[in-house]
Amino acid sequence: MGRMSYISHLCETKNIKELIKEVNTPELTGLTSKTPKEIAIGFIEAHHKIKDNKKDNAYKVLNKIHEELKKESHD
Repeated sequence: MGRMSYISHLCETKNIKELIKEVNTPELTGLTSKTPKEIAIGFIEAHHKIKDNKKDNAYKVLNKIHEELKKESHD
């Protein structure tokens, strides 16, 4: 499972503890003034917003990407 697939899986399952560990990297925390917990919460919120709006044209491509990531995470 690739990193993005794993992050998607953690968001899907709302596994905040593991997601915080995954996003606690200089590459992510260095780009923002947010804590790893704030970043993780933002990822989960964005993930569920995309899923909740899957019928909206603006979110269709994002949902397609999410479905591909879900397939990867099960391989």
